[in-house]
Amino acid sequence: MAPVNASAKTEREKKLKSVLAFASILTKRFETARDAALVNDLQAQIRGLPLRASSTVNAKQNELDRLGTELWNLSTRLRRDESDPDGKSKEATALKNRALSLLRVFSFLLLDAAEGQGAKGRQRKNCIRLMKVALKAARVCIDCNELSTATKVLERAAEYQEHLSKNHEAQSGEETELADGLRIEYFAVRTTLAWRQDRMDTAEHMFAKCKQLTAALTPTTAENLADLLYEIGKGALTKRNYEVAARWLERAYDVLGEQDLGMLSPEVGELRLSTMQSIVQAYMKLKAPDAQEKAWQMVKLMETDFGDKMAVSLLKIELLSEAESFDTAEFYNVLLRMINTVLLNDTNFKTIMHHIHKLKDQSNVTACKALDDLIDIRLFREENQTWIEKAVITRIWIGTTNSFAEKALEQLQELFDTVGQNSKAPLSAPATHAAQTLLWKRVEVASSQELYVAAEAWCRTCLHHIFEKAGAQNKAKIARKIIQCALSRQDYAAAREVHAKMSDIGRDESVTRYLMYKAGLRSGDTEFASECLDFICRSSAKDATLLYACVMEAQSAGDKRQAISALERVLDKYEYSAPTGIHLPALLRCTARLLQSELVKDGNLDPGIMGQLCIVFEGACTQAKASRKRPSTPAQELFTVQEFEWFSKNAYNLSLKYCAEMPPSHLVKLLNCCTEFIKLLKEQDQAKAEGDLCLRLVFCEYLAACTYTTLARAEDNNKQCTQYYLDARKHSQEFRRAAAEGIDKLGGSAQADIISKHFQVVKLELEAVLKLQRWEELDELFDQCWKYKSPDHYETLADLVLVIHSCVVKSELDVKYQGKVLSVLQKIINLTSRQSGSDIAKLSRWLRCLFSLSLDYDEEVSFKCIEQVTLIAAKNQGTFRPITTASGLDNLPLFSSPTQHQDGAGLADDALKGPEHYPKTELEWLATTAFNRAVDYYLQEDDNKTKTWANKAFVVAQWLEDDGAMRDFLMEKYSKLKFDEAV
Repeated sequence: MAPVNASAKTEREKKLKSVLAFASILTKRFETARDAALVNDLQAQIRGLPLRASSTVNAKQNELDRLGTELWNLSTRLRRDESDPDGKSKEATALKNRALSLLRVFSFLLLDAAEGQGAKGRQRKNCIRLMKVALKAARVCIDCNELSTATKVLERAAEYQEHLSKNHEAQSGEETELADGLRIEYFAVRTTLAWRQDRMDTAEHMFAKCKQLTAALTPTTAENLADLLYEIGKGALTKRNYEVAARWLERAYDVLGEQDLGMLSPEVGELRLSTMQSIVQAYMKLKAPDAQEKAWQMVKLMETDFGDKMAVSLLKIELLSEAESFDTAEFYNVLLRMINTVLLNDTNFKTIMHHIHKLKDQSNVTACKALDDLIDIRLFREENQTWIEKAVITRIWIGTTNSFAEKALEQLQELFDTVGQNSKAPLSAPATHAAQTLLWKRVEVASSQELYVAAEAWCRTCLHHIFEKAGAQNKAKIARKIIQCALSRQDYAAAREVHAKMSDIGRDESVTRYLMYKAGLRSGDTEFASECLDFICRSSAKDATLLYACVMEAQSAGDKRQAISALERVLDKYEYSAPTGIHLPALLRCTARLLQSELVKDGNLDPGIMGQLCIVFEGACTQAKASRKRPSTPAQELFTVQEFEWFSKNAYNLSLKYCAEMPPSHLVKLLNCCTEFIKLLKEQDQAKAEGDLCLRLVFCEYLAACTYTTLARAEDNNKQCTQYYLDARKHSQEFRRAAAEGIDKLGGSAQADIISKHFQVVKLELEAVLKLQRWEELDELFDQCWKYKSPDHYETLADLVLVIHSCVVKSELDVKYQGKVLSVLQKIINLTSRQSGSDIAKLSRWLRCLFSLSLDYDEEVSFKCIEQVTLIAAKNQGTFRPITTASGLDNLPLFSSPTQHQDGAGLADDALKGPEHYPKTELEWLATTAFNRAVDYYLQEDDNKTKTWANKAFVVAQWLEDDGAMRDFLMEKYSKLKFDEAV
């Protein structure tokens, strides 16, 4: 057995050495960094502790005690230094707190090892010291949720507790009191740990141990224990475990009750109040009769101890709310007591208002009384206008809710009088608006029930002087409602009286005059009716609807269709002019609005109504032009700038909204009307002919050009098709002219949109010229393509250019036209290639087309295409592969670098930089075609051109990423050709 003992001893010595070595460098590590590695190392060391008692450990007791003390002091200092947050993240703070808690545990275990585990010879003072250290370490671990570590510490502390529990005759009374206090703290910490571990049976057992030592409770320990018990009860209350919550909260209350409150800290009053409040809440949740009785008893105790504290009143209100039968009177009494005694601030004011709302659910009358008391007793005294306004608005809301309360109107009138007498200022504009909105609902309800007298009374309440800030428009609206009620009662004299008392602005508003027009008609006062109609006609430029309403009122017309029919007859009779005294633009606008309201039925557009709308707009356009020709003063002018704007915008909006549904002929008519009104606007004021007006005109011309092009493409009749293309050309030219005039006045996205549309319109013109075979106009349109930079549209232009070229060839035109077309394609290629991130595949297709088309037309162009291809490939493929001479190739002129011929391609140095490689199939095709061209010249015995084209083929082939296979193949074929030797 000796070897085994020796091995165990060696292992203990090794472990002790490791612990001491780790403890020796721990201070330095904490000063350097407190990271996850340090936490892991501490956990590993703690798992290996405590050290078993042995002679080896006894020999190192002093060193263990010294290191443990140093590390404990270090943890205390670091925790104190970092007690305030320094902006670190939550994760970093949690990690450092965890490291400090583990440091305390490690320090305690070192001190524990230094003390030795044998009971013999253990000094009581050392036990007290280590018990204090253990309890502090355990509390920190529990706070950091290191529950398993806390358990280990408390397991070691259990021995010290047991030693302290033994009687020692020699110990002093003070030492015994301290020992008993530490034992109570030990069981309290054990209770806390068990609670945190959700082991309530253990918590009960540990609390029972505490109860056995309650005689030794000091005021501070008792307060801490009560706070712990309160937290346990509060936690159970949060988890809705009400029986457990009540039990633990009662224990907290009992612990505090057993102490002399005068000996406790000042904060204990709040703890006691919170405990009692939580006990009441737990009792209420138990729903048992005896629990409710206990809750009331506790509330009465709170009333005795804490008087008029708001928390007590709130608990009483809560108990009253939870009762089987709601005691309205008692609820009101509690509220009244709060109103009289509570210190009013925003929070308490909101609380009182909240409970008044709850009272309102039971009794509107009592809630109104509570609000009246709040306003009269407290709010006038506080002189807080915001609170007064909120209370008044709430009072109005409650007083006007549901059906009419008895004397509700009289009570509100009295309240408004009281507020007016006690407030220094009328209600603010927002409060006035809210109050009048609530009162207006009562007006609407009364009107809908045809209780016109009541409606008038509510309206007059809305005009109380506390609502002085209602605003002229709202006051006029209320007065008009009174007039309407009087008209409904056929009391025309009362209506005239209210009208006479209105302000000048409200009295002459067109809506007011319309009501009085009805009063004049129904009372037979034609002179007054004519006066009102004159006012309406003068203001009808702003609102034609009222003029139409007067016509309908006078004629007693039916539905909208009848109204449209009547107005059309009037317009037809006067040839879209107007009878004397009628404002023609308003009449036309009224007609247009009515037609628009009938334009769509069951989701489908009515072509007949759309045709009638076009007639109305065309008639308005004709009359507007005529009004500009006849001499007149501004007062006599019927069509003002505002009228032009209205007709222009509505024609424009109709065109946009229904362009896909209406017949094209109608669309063109509306667009023409829109452009004519825009021209009239531009004549009126050139300074305004920009921005939205410019965009509107340009878009009308654009949409017209597109419409005619679409019609032309779908037309089978050649004559009609030609006319459509002519019209498309005309509107395209108008578009370009308007865009050129207004584009500089626009900015941002509007200008970019015009540039994009300009490019599309030029393409439509090119299509029209192609169909009309006006070849001489191609030059101008090609120049228009470059007027604004628009690289995003060059692809479609390139396709169109190729189509034009094929038509030029088919028409057997002069060769110069082919050259012009090909030069456009060349320019597209050059412009596109200068754009960063250009599409290489698209460029390669265009270059192939240009190469093929120019091959028999101009070989120089084809050579430039090859040079461009070579340059593009060089920019994108990367490494250059020089051509090496072989047998029979000594006289072949070779390129040393593709950059020697950049001048022909016309590319910038920074063009086409990117990862996209030139398409392999395009390079293969170009190299093969060039070599075949060389073979053709070889057969024609033209050695110079043979060599030139062969050289081009080799240059292209060298950029194929095939390890030179194509190039070598071509060179091998070339090497077999026989040339005449030079003389």
